[in-house]
Amino acid sequence: MKSLALGVAFLSIGAIGAAQDSLSAAKDLYAAAAYEEALSTLTRLSAGTAPGSSGKSEIDEYRAFCLFALGKTAEAESVTEALLSKDPLLELDPRDASPRIVAMFEGVRRRILPRVIREEYKTVRAALDRKDFAEARPGLEHVRRLLDEADRSGTSDEALADLRVLVDGFLDLTHAVVETRAAAEQAQRASAAASTAAAPPPEPMYDSSSAGVTVPVVVSQQVPGVPPALRPVMKSGRAGVLDLVIDAKGNVERVVMRESVNAIYDKLVLTAAHSWKYQPATKNGTPVRYQKSVVLNLE
Repeated sequence: MKSLALGVAFLSIGAIGAAQDSLSAAKDLYAAAAYEEALSTLTRLSAGTAPGSSGKSEIDEYRAFCLFALGKTAEAESVTEALLSKDPLLELDPRDASPRIVAMFEGVRRRILPRVIREEYKTVRAALDRKDFAEARPGLEHVRRLLDEADRSGTSDEALADLRVLVDGFLDLTHAVVETRAAAEQAQRASAAASTAAAPPPEPMYDSSSAGVTVPVVVSQQVPGVPPALRPVMKSGRAGVLDLVIDAKGNVERVVMRESVNAIYDKLVLTAAHSWKYQPATKNGTPVRYQKSVVLNLE
């Protein structure tokens, strides 16, 4: 019976080897523990498949499986590194990969993940420098997922933690810019479709050049500190200027960063400024709207 079983196994492997030169055939060979034959088939398939094309990733996955099964660990890890460099969040099907192969993939992922994160952030930063926030947004979201994976796998360090602060800040900024542009476009369309009824005249606004006006008095004007992660990328001694419109109730109606400090820090200040509170400016004893400038001197 044992000889018969071996005979059937050899026949099966022979039938698989004679099958069509395809990924399906290579998988069958791998399942039958014919690793050399499977690797030969996969190598031919990989050479004839364009990078990035459908099926290339799965072909290289099985190449890594076969190399590992044959004890060619260094070659298996090299193929795995190329795979994970292109898709760092690649997940193996547990039905195909043994626990030892999964552990090998995880080990390679932990080793290369910090480098991959920095490379992807560098690419995204180029889009941010061009002010192309729509292009940068998906890249930033992907980098944040990679940072989450670094936390999960225990490969995060202080540098990656600082990078997360930058990524989260830029994500907030890109969300705000994209949503503001979308809202502006929607408002523009609504305005074009709206009736031409005359709008009520705006309340007058005063500033430091206005005669007979008592300026607002600060009740609360807390300027946020600079996060440690931002200090290396901010120019020392740089000052920023905010223009505020304070309404007749002493609330900040509108705020604009006229002279920027840093894109991320600007957003922190703009958010904080909306909560600042003043005793309103007055003219002839009546509270009025007032435009005020605030200079941010950062050391």
